[in-house]
Amino acid sequence: PVAFIDFDLAAPGDPLEDLGYMAWTWCVASKPEFPPPAAQAAQLRPLADAYGLAPGRRPGLADAIVERQTRNMRFWHARLADVPEARERSAWSERERRYTLACGAAFLTALR
Repeated sequence: PVAFIDFDLAAPGDPLEDLGYMAWTWCVASKPEFPPPAAQAAQLRPLADAYGLAPGRRPGLADAIVERQTRNMRFWHARLADVPEARERSAWSERERRYTLACGAAFLTALR
């Protein structure tokens, strides 16, 4: 890809928030058919390198992933009454969050 364009919820913010979301959706997944945590962790470093994330901000990437998962979980939870698939999406976000927290040490090691 040359550019990432997503205007539906566009707003000013910390680039680490966007990178955390990208890292989650491209590199980190709790599904058993996905690569093991060490392989997922290894994908985070080239992502941070390509993005130009400064070494001092890299430890924050794991936290940014968890923060985005938490926000996603809350977003869907708030829509339980209105969106039929909201319960499933909220539960998925929570599973992803637990997985990321459990693998946090591997992710941090890869980012150093």
